Amino acid sequence: MQHVPPGFDPAPGWRGFLGMLGEHHFSPFKTYVDRAHRTVVVLNPKVGTKSFRQALTDSLREVRGWTDPSQGRYRLFRNARRFPFAPVRDYVHALSFPGEYQFFCFVRNPYARLRSAWQNKFAYGHERGYSRSIRRRELPRLRRFARAAGLAGGREGEAIPFATFVAYVESQPAGRRDHHWDGQHAVLLMHRLRYERCFRMEEEFRDGMRQVFGRIGLAGPAVERALSTHRNVSPRQEPPVYDSALAARVYRLYERDFRFFAYAEDSWQGQ
Repeated sequence: MQHVPPGFDPAPGWRGFLGMLGEHHFSPFKTYVDRAHRTVVVLNPKVGTKSFRQALTDSLREVRGWTDPSQGRYRLFRNARRFPFAPVRDYVHALSFPGEYQFFCFVRNPYARLRSAWQNKFAYGHERGYSRSIRRRELPRLRRFARAAGLAGGREGEAIPFATFVAYVESQPAGRRDHHWDGQHAVLLMHRLRYERCFRMEEEFRDGMRQVFGRIGLAGPAVERALSTHRNVSPRQEPPVYDSALAARVYRLYERDFRFFAYAEDSWQGQ
């Protein structure tokens, strides 16, 4: 599907670039810019971002011989060794003159995306430990919320059930949540950006990457190997976490995404 936001300005100049810097969800680590091929990919957390980054980095190494995906830029920034960061001037140009570029993104069933965020960030932390970023910020907030609301998961060392996590997300303002569980329309800045294609992860992930890579001159057996190796597959099968009541709450949270990206309201079954 394509997307053109109301009032889209193809050449807002510095106003467009500076406005994007003020957006809650804008990050260079989630934005791939290839100025030469007028291509931008905005990554969507919990929607194959790790697989995309690794496949792109591997393809650049095999096809172009880039051992450093950022070509030596931003040497003190670890993330620049894991993903191609463009020169600052290229971000400025792409966001100042977006009409000259084709933008792409990947989207996912909101039921599955929210479950994935919980599984990855909270579900097993009481057994295996939480990531440093979660320990620093979200975990204390979530536990305080659970205690105040009388929900399971409020005590130190206690498991955080999916239902408690959903209630926590419900308590946060849309558009200001963590990017792993905020609405995809907000995370992808669709109120600002025109997208040539929004690929659905469930059936278009590999073909979408192939189309994007082809636009930037990455093709051939090495690229196909990278695309085959870095598939976004969950490492383990988990029992379903939804029932009809919980699914209804999640649908209300992300109704815009369900409608916009054409995911069925009853697609929670089996998630």
